[in-house]
Amino acid sequence: MRNVNKLMLKGGLTFVLSALLPLFAVAATLPDAPHVLVSARGEVEAQPDIAHLQLQISETQETAVEAKRLVDQRTAQVLTAVAEQGVAEADIRASQIRIYPDYEWQDGKRLLLGQRVERSVDIQLKDVSRYGAVLDALVQAGISELGNVSFDLSNREALQARAVQAAIADAKAKASALAAGFGRKLAGVYHIDEGAAAPVVYERAMMMDAKVGAQAPMLIGKETVSATLNVVFLLK
Repeated sequence: MRNVNKLMLKGGLTFVLSALLPLFAVAATLPDAPHVLVSARGEVEAQPDIAHLQLQISETQETAVEAKRLVDQRTAQVLTAVAEQGVAEADIRASQIRIYPDYEWQDGKRLLLGQRVERSVDIQLKDVSRYGAVLDALVQAGISELGNVSFDLSNREALQARAVQAAIADAKAKASALAAGFGRKLAGVYHIDEGAAAPVVYERAMMMDAKVGAQAPMLIGKETVSATLNVVFLLK
């Protein structure tokens, strides 16, 4: 999207103050009266406090019965381990079991290795300070690989509201400065267009070495929650 700050004076004369022009949905959002149009942005930084862990438990054995027995055993160990770390049952979700033949190619031929059984377990960790301890517990339970590990904010709505307020302040400041520069004052707001800001979720795939465990520090960067506004102010 291109952005612009534009000031319209009497007589239809329009000053383009930037090479970037905001895209409005319909032309009706711009009044015939003198106006100033600004694009504003507000940002709030916060430390993610929720972690989502996804792990997959799988086994390939000669029979599906044996593979399922081992998967069930490891799944039970995982559920017990995370429960002992204070993770609530409602924050643990175990998927349905998948069973399918496991093949590999050797010398151009497809060989049947056995029957593979898979089951995924999703864990929501609402106390990120327990992250390292939970990983250690998973290593002890025999898990050596995690799928996606993502981080989120529990108070995202409140942070989004703060970002909107910051964008409003930015819009007022820009519009006031532009109007004053041309000897005008703001007369009110004619139109507000709020841009959609997609949430940023940090994800990574992780391998865990049983010797190292989860003792290596996990550095979680801050997330920026943003809001954008296109505002048309009337002038007097």
